[in-house]
Amino acid sequence: MSTINPIIFVHGIQGSWLKNQYPVDYQDEIYWTGILKKKFGKIHLSSIDQTVDHDIEKFIFPHQAITLAYESIVEELREEVTKHTYMFTYDWRKDNRYSAKKLEEFIKLVLTKAQTHAKQREEVGPTKVSLIGHSMGGLVIKWYVTQILKGQFKNKIDKIITIATPYYGSLKAVEAILPGARNFFGLEAKKAMRRASRTLPGVYQLLPTWPKAVVPKQPGKKLDIFKQSFWQKSLVKKLADEYGPKFFQGMLDDAKDFTDIIKKDYPANILKNFYCIYGTGSDTWKQVKVDAQNQNMFDFEKASVDQNGDGTVHKLSSRVKANGYLIDKKHLIEIGGQHVQMPNHGRVQDYIVNIFTKNKLIKNFESTI
Repeated sequence: MSTINPIIFVHGIQGSWLKNQYPVDYQDEIYWTGILKKKFGKIHLSSIDQTVDHDIEKFIFPHQAITLAYESIVEELREEVTKHTYMFTYDWRKDNRYSAKKLEEFIKLVLTKAQTHAKQREEVGPTKVSLIGHSMGGLVIKWYVTQILKGQFKNKIDKIITIATPYYGSLKAVEAILPGARNFFGLEAKKAMRRASRTLPGVYQLLPTWPKAVVPKQPGKKLDIFKQSFWQKSLVKKLADEYGPKFFQGMLDDAKDFTDIIKKDYPANILKNFYCIYGTGSDTWKQVKVDAQNQNMFDFEKASVDQNGDGTVHKLSSRVKANGYLIDKKHLIEIGGQHVQMPNHGRVQDYIVNIFTKNKLIKNFESTI
């Protein structure tokens, strides 16, 4: 086990606490824990610069990963694979490209630490890390590997594993932005959350891009989800009144720039040590229609639903391709389970442990959570 490189786990959207780091009073400065605290009104980003918090007196930073979602898998990896397993926490509200740069900094920190301790033992320290990403964390990893590392991949990365990553987005992101949304990626969406979500690049960058995810109700019409003219008219007006006429289209343009790159196939040279775990067996939106004759209303009440997904991400989005085709089945693993619970799934954990310990890979993944 001493030869195994450090492992870094990257959580998904909503996966970290959010905390005001520089308050006057520390009594109540945690704004988001995912369960007990969801102060939606506090986590808006600036409409002008989405790297900055909306409230001038606050500096909100990620505090720690959500324990219920990630403690189990990190402990399992530390016990069964290597104690050098770390959780990278990032601000899931912000641009995934920004988070990828932060990941780069964290990787350097982890390697410096590991090399220093190895030097004290008169050993050769690691020069690579392995990356595991759940949900949107897989997008942060992909941007880092393909857009920041590029040709340096072989020198820096050992293995990559993604769990339920929406490479082609999720219809849940559309729902989160719309007026009257009842759900924010699995959480009850109150008005304050809907308002906040419309300022978060992390939400826009999850808009669906697989073919026919969002289609016009009227035959013969065309639709582009990255053009505000195809969105619900009341929403477009609301955002123009609140943030200015260029805000919404600007957010959509920026998201398109991101998704155009992130949806491209992984380079083939990366896939030798790449593993993709995706979930099925839960009712998941596959397609929604937009009614141009009714103010561009998105008809989620009659959305196409099947069980080829994990309740949040459809398998049309979560499976990795290379050269236009799905990757080798040995590296593409289907698990019956729900999105948020996937990291806690015993089969997921067993499979990941086997990847690192070189045991025989598990063949039967038919059980569900």
